[in-house]
Amino acid sequence: MARALLSIFLALIVAGAAFADTLTYENSRFGTRISFPADIFDRIDPAPANGDGRRFRSADGAELAVFGHFNALDMTPETLIEQARSDATSKSREVTYAASGADWAVLSGHEDSMIFYERHEFGANGVIHVMVLRYPESLHATYDALAGIIARSLEGP
Repeated sequence: MARALLSIFLALIVAGAAFADTLTYENSRFGTRISFPADIFDRIDPAPANGDGRRFRSADGAELAVFGHFNALDMTPETLIEQARSDATSKSREVTYAASGADWAVLSGHEDSMIFYERHEFGANGVIHVMVLRYPESLHATYDALAGIIARSLEGP
């Protein structure tokens, strides 16, 4: 019990401190926008040629991908979850949590030795705004606390 409380306490301290220096990324192609702790995700991958998003990395092995894409398959939040669960059976991926609302879907689980957390925001003009946070399972106490905070900042125009 004491160890669990200590982990929660440390995660909250990290979450509070992490947002002392926040970076807001906005994708010019789709208008996908997200805020995250710049001191944690301080390595930025080169932008892809199509300009649909960016990937940010941390020194401890975590990564945050942010992008937009057209909803070419006319998916709903529910069908997106169904598709992700179906795809997971053919990959080394296990979806352990899924939830959805009228215009969003959240998935999380395990892939290889990483935890993943995804949020999909169904926006205007048939665009889905996406954030995917992946981090080593050994760092769950830190990143579990940050996942929801970062995900709630995801938005589109």
